[in-house]
Amino acid sequence: MNRFNRFVVAAFMSAAMLLPAVQAMQIQQFDKMTNDDQAEYVGELIQGAEKVLTDEGKSDLSAQVSHLFTTSVSGADISIGMAEFMRNLARARVTDAKDAEKNPNVQRIEVEDAMAVTLQKNGIELPDSFFTVMKDFKPKHAASAKDSKDKKN
Repeated sequence: MNRFNRFVVAAFMSAAMLLPAVQAMQIQQFDKMTNDDQAEYVGELIQGAEKVLTDEGKSDLSAQVSHLFTTSVSGADISIGMAEFMRNLARARVTDAKDAEKNPNVQRIEVEDAMAVTLQKNGIELPDSFFTVMKDFKPKHAASAKDSKDKKN
């Protein structure tokens, strides 16, 4: 495992172990949602990060979050921040699955952990209040059999 991957794994594990037990979304639950609900969740998660930073008097960091998720490299379909978040979420998904295979009772990695790592790697530290911003989120769509099958492939 290269140094970067070890850093990401260590960051996910640190985030999962050091933060208080909150009502964030486990990756396995997130993966069961429809694409529309996932997109809404991530969008609201970004807005939640901006809000908690602003509420903490860190509007400069809030602006950095906005910039990260609205700026794209020429020719790219998604923002720099979204591309990094998706890579971190994919790494977290693998780590989570391996950890759960070794110990079914292990605390599962959450989508918020992947976002926190993404922002941390860009110099943005989130307060603990970030990990509760999505506590009231309810998916609007029922996952269809096709959606579930597509996510497994």
